[in-house]
Amino acid sequence: MHESSARPSGGNGKAIVLGFLAMILGAALWAVITVVTAHEFSLVAIGVGALVGLTMFAARPSSTGIALVAALFTIIGCALGEFLAIPAYVAHETHHGFSEVLSVEVHHPKVYFDSLDGKTYLFWAIGAVAAFSMTFRRIQAARAMASAPAPYAAASQQPYAPQQPAGPAYPGPQQPYGQNPQPYGPGQQPYGGQQYGGQPGQGQQYPPR
Repeated sequence: MHESSARPSGGNGKAIVLGFLAMILGAALWAVITVVTAHEFSLVAIGVGALVGLTMFAARPSSTGIALVAALFTIIGCALGEFLAIPAYVAHETHHGFSEVLSVEVHHPKVYFDSLDGKTYLFWAIGAVAAFSMTFRRIQAARAMASAPAPYAAASQQPYAPQQPAGPAYPGPQQPYGQNPQPYGPGQQPYGGQQYGGQPGQGQQYPPR
């Protein structure tokens, strides 16, 4: 394994793109929930923050600034969701079209800002903190993996050279199992077995009788 493959690859650009898409999706879900339930739930802001944070978390970012982008996307998503929820609800309850009511809101932004209160901003902040913490946790994990010691050097990763089989400790033929080994090689006599007189005789012993 090469050193570059052991380190996590940053996905900062991918995280921004996915976070932007999650922001749009969260805003749309905010408007849909408002129309379906006929109520405005500030807790949806936390859901938007979780959606943005988890989406950007999955992209494996490596820059600290991505966590700030996640918090910013959450606030924009909450504001956009609130902005779309008003014309969506009015269009659902009346016979006016969504685009018509949206045009009125664009030209009269006071209608939008009058619908916001302190609790709304509070939950926006909570959602932004949730998105920031999720993304920042992933960034810390990526940096911890990148700063970890690299694997062993390439030289140390080479397999060991095959060992040659060791030869017999002593040359010469091996005795069969179960037979006593010969203490002396051929042509050798034990001490005292050599006869005096230079030439060995037949049946002679030392000392002569």
